[in-house]
Amino acid sequence: RDRVVPHTRPRPRTRGGRFGGFAGSAALVFIALALGATPLLAPPADLSDVSIERAVEHVGVIASEPHPMGTAANARVRDYLIATLAGMQLEPRVQTVEVPDYFGVPGNTVEIANVMARIGGTVSDRAILLMAHYDSVDTTPGANDNAAAVAALLEVGRTLAADPPPQDVIVLFTDGEEPNPRFGASAFRDHPWFDDVGLAVNFEGIGRAGPSLLVEINGPAGALVDRLVRAVQDPVAFSFLTLTTDLIGGAISDFDVLRSTDIPGYSFAYARDSSIYHTHLDAPATLNVEGMAHHAALARGIARDFGSLALEPGDSGAVFFTLPGRLVVRYGGELAFGSALVAVAAIGWVLARRMKSGETSIRRLTTGTGMAFAGLIVVAVAGAGLWLAIGAVRRGMGVVESYIWLVALAAGATACWHLLWRWSRRSGPDLAAGVAVVWATLAALTGLPAPALGYLFAWPAITASVALAVLSLSRHRVAELAALAVVTLPTAIVLVPAIDTYFQFALPRPGNPDSELLAAIAVPLLLVILAVGLIQATWEWAEAGRAT
Repeated sequence: RDRVVPHTRPRPRTRGGRFGGFAGSAALVFIALALGATPLLAPPADLSDVSIERAVEHVGVIASEPHPMGTAANARVRDYLIATLAGMQLEPRVQTVEVPDYFGVPGNTVEIANVMARIGGTVSDRAILLMAHYDSVDTTPGANDNAAAVAALLEVGRTLAADPPPQDVIVLFTDGEEPNPRFGASAFRDHPWFDDVGLAVNFEGIGRAGPSLLVEINGPAGALVDRLVRAVQDPVAFSFLTLTTDLIGGAISDFDVLRSTDIPGYSFAYARDSSIYHTHLDAPATLNVEGMAHHAALARGIARDFGSLALEPGDSGAVFFTLPGRLVVRYGGELAFGSALVAVAAIGWVLARRMKSGETSIRRLTTGTGMAFAGLIVVAVAGAGLWLAIGAVRRGMGVVESYIWLVALAAGATACWHLLWRWSRRSGPDLAAGVAVVWATLAALTGLPAPALGYLFAWPAITASVALAVLSLSRHRVAELAALAVVTLPTAIVLVPAIDTYFQFALPRPGNPDSELLAAIAVPLLLVILAVGLIQATWEWAEAGRAT
């Protein structure tokens, strides 16, 4: 008996062991967050044939002052574009149309002018349209919105004119984008070149940092993403973003006009720190040079590598997301639905094991699930209310300040969740099991109707079951840390881009209050608490196993 008892008792932990476990776990979380954030950084662009310095000079000229449609300042920009295209030995075309004077006298009309040029290709069965608007609103010089995209296309057009691409390329600079009717893009539908367009690519900027994200797709998503990944070295694409943009009715850009046609295409934009959007701060001094370079890399890659514009019918429910290292994972809706089923089955297996071992019961599971749902709702609502108050006071917060607020809100939400967790451990509800049920529920609810979003819940749920399998094989500290890594790394890699992107939706935009979605802060806070809950559940399973 003396030889058996020491092995059946929990091993006492020294202070050093506890500190070592905490330090290892904290380091793991930090590494996971850093990895998850890497796809959100503007990639280094290999642009040996494109002069970013010249593009910066273009921005300085175009965005030297506000230039809304119908003004002398906008006419100056139009003349500059015409002269620059002519200097590339291209033949600029101008399409003019009379439209309501949106920024001037009500009832009057003004003339807007689309500026375009066509670069002949070596195959030339259809044309690729590269487009960006060159007008601004009357409150901003519009360096990022949208002189950066115009400058990027000017430089890409220069390289294509010197070395013709496979397909014809139409470089289109639209006027009158800022009013809701999208006057310039709408007018281009009546231009003879419109019927030749086989692929359309739009570029925008509504912030001053970050990569050029794929925000919209028109056409077969699976086929288009496959072609994009083959054509471009560093795409940043997430299906949850394109689905969200589609659900809210588009990103409110020239691409809206193309969405109503059968022309396949992409819309790219960078959006970090959108508090400068439509304000005087959107000036050349705040230009996102890395984002502009990413615009150029995307435009050049698409124009050069689309040898044929024929697209195979794709899966409209395609799932795709960018991993660290710029690897884009993509698969169809059937696999997405299958992964959701696996997630639900895996969570069911986890809960069955806990009930079989006596670690939980139906009653504790039910009350824990109710507590988990209620806790998530309360934290999200409280966080949204606090953010609405902060956003009303801090209208022009910059990049650093906005992330400080995000970290503070996430830390506060995590602290509240931890208090709820501690109370549940004393009062009886199995909150760990409840969190697992929440994940399974979300995976099930999104797996079939919205697979483009559902992967956010399916893969972390699956990895949690793998972690429990690891814990069932060994209770050694190394095994516990491995189990924690199995949950933490995939969860952070999948969720951090979604947390950051939905946070951008929730930022104040004093220059355009109509586009504000401050209450959207509830979404990133919910994702934070879901991730914390899943990781904490894994930790509790490890502790429970150690105690037995």
